[in-house]
Amino acid sequence: MLKIEDCYLAGTFTKTHGVKGELVAKKNSNLLEKNKLESVFVDIDGGLVPFFIPKNGITPRNHSTVRIVIEDLDSEAKAQRFIGCDIYIPMKDAPEFIEEADDLDPNLLIGFLYIDEEKGELGEIEDIQDYSGNIVLVISVNNQEVLIPFAEENFIEINEENKTITMETPDGLIDMYLSE
Repeated sequence: MLKIEDCYLAGTFTKTHGVKGELVAKKNSNLLEKNKLESVFVDIDGGLVPFFIPKNGITPRNHSTVRIVIEDLDSEAKAQRFIGCDIYIPMKDAPEFIEEADDLDPNLLIGFLYIDEEKGELGEIEDIQDYSGNIVLVISVNNQEVLIPFAEENFIEINEENKTITMETPDGLIDMYLSE
C-alpha cells in the first residue's frame, strides 16, 4: 500500500467545474500539468486512493489552478465529495526535479523536513509563500510559524528519498521568531 510519505503533495481539489464531474485543483507545483499523468492518488479519510485520468484530462486554468477530469466521475454531486481532498503523485512518477537548485520548484518541498545546519531538525515545511518574488518556506516550530527565505546560497543538501532539506539559516532568524 502506498504511503503519503512516499508521495509529493501536488495540489488540493477546491471546487467543481461544470456539471459533468470535473474538478478544479489548486496546484502546489507544475507536476500536475507538466507530466502526462495517467493517475493520481487522492487522500480520502487518511488513505491514498488511486484515480485514473483520461488523456488530456488535466488542463491549466491559470497560474495557480488546473482543471482535472477523473474517469468515471460523471456528475457534480460525485465530484463535490472531492472538494478539500489533497492530490498526491508517487515519487517514482515525479520527474527528477532536484538536479539543480535553479530548476527547483519550491512547492515540491512541502512536506519535507527542514534541517538547520546548526540547530538540527526544526519541523516540516507546511507551505511556500511568495512575497513579490521573494519565496519563503513556512515551518511550524514549537507552534510558532517561522518564515525562512528560499535562497540558493543557503542550500546544503536536499534528500528526496528521506524528504529532508538541510540549509544554512540566516544568523539569528530562528531565534528572532522563537523569542517573541
